[in-house]
Order: sequence, then structure tokens, then C-alpha cells
Amino acid sequence: MTFPEFQRYRPKSDHNVYVFACEDDFLVEESRAVWAGIFGPSWVFEKLPVKEFEEIESGRLMDEALTPSLFSQCRVLLVANAEKISKKRAEDLAGLQAVTHSSLKVILLSAGVKSAESWMKGLPVVAIDPLKPGDAARWLMERHGLSAEVARYVVENAGTELYPLHNEMEKLKTYLGGARPADLRDVDASLLRTETFGPWELDDALLARDYNKAVHVVGAMLDEGEEPLRILAKIVRVWRQLFIGKGMAGKKGANEVAAAAGVPAFKASSFAASCRKYGWPQLAGGFRELLAADRAFKTSSPNVEAYFDILLWKLVG
Repeated sequence: MTFPEFQRYRPKSDHNVYVFACEDDFLVEESRAVWAGIFGPSWVFEKLPVKEFEEIESGRLMDEALTPSLFSQCRVLLVANAEKISKKRAEDLAGLQAVTHSSLKVILLSAGVKSAESWMKGLPVVAIDPLKPGDAARWLMERHGLSAEVARYVVENAGTELYPLHNEMEKLKTYLGGARPADLRDVDASLLRTETFGPWELDDALLARDYNKAVHVVGAMLDEGEEPLRILAKIVRVWRQLFIGKGMAGKKGANEVAAAAGVPAFKASSFAASCRKYGWPQLAGGFRELLAADRAFKTSSPNVEAYFDILLWKLVG
């Protein structure tokens, strides 16, 4: 289901354990208000990493479920990275699910349904559809009042993850000072500006398979305080464009290929030529590397500049 559909969601039964499959962290945080509406006003939410949740003794979980709160405030545990949950803890949750009028509820947060298939059998699953560019653009229009043209342009350059988009909107509001609605030039000046390189330089370097230029552009962006995940989102966007364009190159004209991939018309010819520079194995392997990079930046603290150097070499070198 989409997130707006989830906001209208009402479970048929009063379960104690749910699986919430959603890959966007911003929507995970937004879901708290929805769950509070489903459970009622007397529930307090607490988010735990899966390791800390695993360390809670089984007996303690059951005691908390069976013991009514003296202060009329029951607990909801949001368990992050729940796809790593152990078989033993999955069995504990099956027992918790059977408790009537439980004072404890558990929401198992997972990036996707497939990653949780081994232990989610019998549990109610709420799966949020991955955001498409159009969904993210509508979110910007509804939440931040952007025009359709500006919203699409922001998504094309910043990706579909809502936390980076939310941060960029805060920067854009500060830049404008509430004086007027944002236009494309404001986006270029606020979101895409770098002192050394223009907004299309990283795209051009990737499309041209120019490793040295790509490294220099990313280095300049990092020096200016650009967030690694936002830079990664730009690279992912170009990689998706290449994947779409590769499938159409040779079958459609350059303008049609560019339009399907979301590339500006003035870059149609050069984009079609770039698609021919990449092979299918390289594009497929690139997606694996980009997924690994996303996980690394979200779950650990790598040397960011060195990581990007290696990533770019694997992609275009």
C-alpha cells in the first residue's frame, strides 16, 4: 500500500505484533502518528535497535505484556533492522501475539518484505510501496507548496528519499526567506550549488565515464559539507537513467530515450551516446555497489571520501 493508504489503515483485529516494511526512514518516523491513532492515546513509543531488543529477556517481555500500566501508559517498541531478528525471539513474539489486552506492542521495522519472510509467517504485515519519483514530487507539492515543475526538478537532482528532500526544503526556505515561491533558479542556487562545479558536472562525469572528474566533483561536494547520502542519491539517479536509456537505445530516437529517462532535452544526444558506453553487466553490478554503499553510510562510519573514490572506480573506472 502507499503511505496515504496506510494513514487510513485500520487492522481487522487487535494484534500485539506487526511487521512494518518500509524502506524510507522519514516515513518510518511519520508512521508513529498513524500507529498512535490505531492503538489509542495511551501508548508510549520507544525505538530500539534489534540487538538491544534481542537482549531483553523473554520473561520480561511477557511480564510487561501481562501487567497493566499503573499510569495508563502502555509501551510500543519499534524494532529497527528487524530482518536480523533471531529465531528464538521470533518464537517469543508468537507467544506475545496470543496475549489478550496486552500492555506491550511490538512493531518490527524492516526495509522490505522479502528480507523478513523467514520469520514473519503468521504476523500481520504492513508493506509500504517504495516511493517513485512522481510520489516524491507530489509529497513536495503537498507538504512544501512547490510547483509541479520545481518539485520534479528537485526529485531529479536530489532523489526520492524523504529525509534528504526534507533537509533540502529547509535549506531552500532559508535561502528564499519566505519572500516568494521557489523557481528552478532557486533550486540551482540553494540545492545544487558548488563553488567549483556546476549542478550538472557530476552527471556529466558519470555519463562520460570520466573517473577523475567524478572524483574531483564529489570531493568538492564533500568539502562544502554535502551529505554523503545526498551525493549517493545523485549517483543512483544517473545510474537509473543509464539503465532506462540502455534498454531503449537503438530502438528509439535520442529525444524519446532522454524523455523516458528523465534527462533534459538539451542533453538527449550526449545521453544516448553515454548509454552505449556502458554494458549490461556493468550496470547490474553498479546497482549492487550502490546498494552496498547505501547500507554502509546508514549503518557504519566509513571514510567517506575514500569510499566514494572506490565506488566511482567500480562504477566508471
